[in-house]
Amino acid sequence: MQRNSEKKKEKQESRKKVQFIVTREFSGSQTMQEAFEQLIERQACGQFEEWLGRKAG
Repeated sequence: MQRNSEKKKEKQESRKKVQFIVTREFSGSQTMQEAFEQLIERQACGQFEEWLGRKAG
């Protein structure tokens, strides 16, 4: 039998999702949607460039 703590841990692990923490100074020039879009684009480009580096190296 599994303990309750083990069951909770399994349940939490199965619910893991990607989380983004966006920190920015609010100057009114950028909406929150634009800030998230910029963050996602920056992370995707960074991961792609890392992948290219591993593939070439």
